[in-house]
Amino acid sequence: MQPGGPREHPWNHPRAGDDQPPLNGWDVAVSAAALVVAVAVASISAVAGLFWLLFLDYCPPETCSAENAWIAVCVALAVAALATVIGGLVTIARIARRTIAWPVACGTLILCAGACAIGFAGYVSATGI
Repeated sequence: MQPGGPREHPWNHPRAGDDQPPLNGWDVAVSAAALVVAVAVASISAVAGLFWLLFLDYCPPETCSAENAWIAVCVALAVAALATVIGGLVTIARIARRTIAWPVACGTLILCAGACAIGFAGYVSATGI
């Protein structure tokens, strides 16, 4: 190996991490905070949706549809969970590649919160509350 030349692995393969820039600390912090809030929103919405459906004691057929309420809550929670998982994976991949990840994480949070809000609106519409 020449002095001042590139570092080499014992088998003459370049190391994987030699050319990567350092992690951007604020990007990782903002991305992690957005993903934690997205998971919290989805979790709280799941518990709230479960209680809304469990305590839907009386649902007169003229103004209320328990089936539509169930569908609205379950579809919204499934979409929120799917968006959070996919957004989390894409965010982690972007952090690993040392590219800016906070827009993806914040978009994930917005999608998750939007799906939960639409599910709540669907529940209110279905039950006539």
